[in-house]
Amino acid sequence: MQKEKTKMTIDDNENKAVAAVAAPAIPQKRKYKRREAIFEKRFSFTDENMARAVCDGKKYDRRFDSKIPGLCVHLRTSGSKIFYAYKSVNMYNKKKNKWAPNVIYKKMFQWAKNTGFRCEDARDKVSDYLSKITESRTVSDDDVTIEYLVKKFIKTGLTGFTLRDESRFYKPRVAERYKKLLSSYVLFEGCTDFVKKKHTAPVEYQNTIYSKPFKSFKASELTKDAIEAFKFKMKDTPQVANSVIALLSVVYNWSKQNQLFKGDNPFLLVKRYSKVRVKAKLPDDKRDQIKDYCESKAFDYNPHFLTLIAMVLYTGFRGEEMFGLRWQPPKTDDEKKNCSGWLEPGWDNEDEKSYIFLWDPKNRKEFRCFMRLPLKRLLIRLRKKLYNDQKVSWCLKSDYIFPKTRWKENYPKEHTDAHAQTYPLRKLNEDFGLRVEKNGKLKNFFTLKIGRKTFGSQVAQEKGVEVASRALNHSDTQVTRDHYIVPEEKDLEFEFEDKKSNVENIDKHRLEKVKKLK
Repeated sequence: MQKEKTKMTIDDNENKAVAAVAAPAIPQKRKYKRREAIFEKRFSFTDENMARAVCDGKKYDRRFDSKIPGLCVHLRTSGSKIFYAYKSVNMYNKKKNKWAPNVIYKKMFQWAKNTGFRCEDARDKVSDYLSKITESRTVSDDDVTIEYLVKKFIKTGLTGFTLRDESRFYKPRVAERYKKLLSSYVLFEGCTDFVKKKHTAPVEYQNTIYSKPFKSFKASELTKDAIEAFKFKMKDTPQVANSVIALLSVVYNWSKQNQLFKGDNPFLLVKRYSKVRVKAKLPDDKRDQIKDYCESKAFDYNPHFLTLIAMVLYTGFRGEEMFGLRWQPPKTDDEKKNCSGWLEPGWDNEDEKSYIFLWDPKNRKEFRCFMRLPLKRLLIRLRKKLYNDQKVSWCLKSDYIFPKTRWKENYPKEHTDAHAQTYPLRKLNEDFGLRVEKNGKLKNFFTLKIGRKTFGSQVAQEKGVEVASRALNHSDTQVTRDHYIVPEEKDLEFEFEDKKSNVENIDKHRLEKVKKLK
């Protein structure tokens, strides 16, 4: 019996010991003696306790208020006691290349019981100082570099929705072009040594030497003058400079939208180089000659290229819109994604109207284009040739009207591109005497862009600007007027006479009005 009592006592003691370890410790409110020094890291901020708080000899001896979160005091060896507001915010860690939480301290004022800056005042004003911490981080973002933002945009931004339309993704070709520009002129990846040397070489602008490239700048320290210095370096290629500046402006806006950087966009303050508006078209006689050439015997020797040329003169399509055209509508989403459009069923019936459908053109609006009879006949002729000519019969394996070829290897699953048209376009310009000298070099006058402008000018002359704008699938007629309509000399004379007569009529009206008033 005695043994059992002893055993129960031992067991009870063990259970109490386990319970004491498992149970959370109940904090005991420290009671200080009247003049006892306070060394605890956390205590109640009262003037009485603050008077007894003593620095432990450290350079930054921080003590925290046990009642008010975000309030602390820095004790100095000199005896001064300064209140600080503190808050945890996300900051960019350059070494780890990622965002991580960090504590930011905002100085408030020094504790001085006799002058009115007491603990109660610190508790009342700490919330105002905490809000200022957020604002200061929004403005500065001192640790974020342009290199980091650009890499983040290439990795995440270009694969997501566009800023203008959050319901649409970037087109693959557009995303690839943007990536190439940023990689070459900002990150210096995949660019030539000449480009890298050019952008890292020192240049003087506004009595200041600039040698640091964009990627080495912190996003918050980039100034308007630094961007202007970049423009000066790019004066030989002004349109490329405009593209880089516009794209970096997009990067800043995207970063702000995604809370990677919250400061101002310095690129909004910079004026870009004037855009070169090439208002040119083929003369009417040259246009008709090229159309006849496309339909002549020459077609049999270069059927795909001459069909492409005829198509731009009869539809005004952009190059990328023509390159990705299919013979038939796609059956899967992947097929649709990889093409620009297709011929609507029944297109080869000469007795019926035929149409070409573009599902995702430049303005992101579906477009149904009427197929004119000469173009329809050429497409029928091209299709027949694929069946009858062994040299091009391999093209029947492709779903595209203009499949991609490279030397002797065939790529039936891909469509052609602008690079494949370089040599035949040059040959066409040479045959029709359309090579022109520009900056000491011979260049093509006739391009696919000029073909589009030629089509627009012809439609405007015959059917009016409104019809031309719709035929070119423009958003408004102003774009058509500014970039595509090239009037003839007689039109200019007519416009001058019309304007002159209008001025005279206005003057007569004003004179009659003055007489009535008198």
